[in-house]
Amino acid sequence: MTAPISLRLIVEARDLPSMPADALRKCFTRAESGLAWTAELDASSGAPAGVLGGPDASAWPFTLSSPPPLHVPAVCAVGPCWWYPSFGAVIGTDGALYNASVGEARHGSADLSAIPGLAPGGASLIPPQRAPFVESGAVFLPWGAGFNYGHFVIDALPSILALEQAGLLQDTPLLAPRLKDWQRDLIAMAAPGITLREVDAPAVRLGRAVFATSMDHFLHHPNGLLATLAERVAANAPHGAGARRIYLSRRGQSMRVMVGEAAFERALRARGFQIVRPETLSARAQVALMRDAEIIVGASGAALANAVFVPRGARVIEIQPTNFTSQWVRAACRQVGVEWRGYVCASPCPARAAPLLTRLRRGFKFAFRPDLNDLLDFVDAAL
Repeated sequence: MTAPISLRLIVEARDLPSMPADALRKCFTRAESGLAWTAELDASSGAPAGVLGGPDASAWPFTLSSPPPLHVPAVCAVGPCWWYPSFGAVIGTDGALYNASVGEARHGSADLSAIPGLAPGGASLIPPQRAPFVESGAVFLPWGAGFNYGHFVIDALPSILALEQAGLLQDTPLLAPRLKDWQRDLIAMAAPGITLREVDAPAVRLGRAVFATSMDHFLHHPNGLLATLAERVAANAPHGAGARRIYLSRRGQSMRVMVGEAAFERALRARGFQIVRPETLSARAQVALMRDAEIIVGASGAALANAVFVPRGARVIEIQPTNFTSQWVRAACRQVGVEWRGYVCASPCPARAAPLLTRLRRGFKFAFRPDLNDLLDFVDAAL
């Protein structure tokens, strides 16, 4: 059995030496550690503050008068390390546990013990006895982006762009676990021409690696890098489908159930909306659908990451239950020149209000029931 090694948490912005991007590239070729900051981009200048409504708007824990926080990502180079593809984790052979690479993994495994060989709390690691070796690679996929569309679009894809802009992908492949078709399609639109290598192994030994700190929840505080990414994806996506009004239905989802959604869809269809179930569409089809949209309506969820692909000046209405509030969609909309409107309604309602078959689905969390007439008035005001 391989002897365990002690780990120490490395907070990149604090612990890695900072340098210009050209110096970092040289550092990377020598398999040494370092960090370079990306440009301080903010594309939200002149963005509308947004509109907040609904009977429980006062319960929204943020304020429209203050813009969401921005994060300036850094690109990082490290020497010999292990990479755990399913978790995004990068751990140096010297015991360095890189914080940005495991930030999302902590949500699936708070003590990181789900990572093979890692002791609870990240105190030590039993290195893998057998792991494929790759001389160099770019890590970009955090844990959440492995299955969540929103985290993939706003955490993983900007990380690729940050590495590309720093000149770190010229001779270095993107490394990923086995991907789904929608993930491959988004990468192809975001980074055409970039070499992608999928590795089907629980752990990989790397001679050197690069990654961006945007892996760690860039979704909650994006900056102008997101606008650049959205433009790139849109430019490489199929032509739009011509739909001007789109509703992103969650009727096929089980986690958060909107009671009365079928009636809401009928009312929206009468107003000229196209009802879409995003999970039934390819990533290319989803982006194409967004390209002509003037207004998008949907309840909080990963599909609203598609808001970054709608034209500047469009409007996005997000229905937020009070027990699931956030401002990540608002933050994304501001960076791409889209007006965000939030409708806040009480939640949860009694589970028995949801259809029995819905409650019996795997993953059911809660139900909420907005006043449909009031909600439709809010939508009508945006048309």
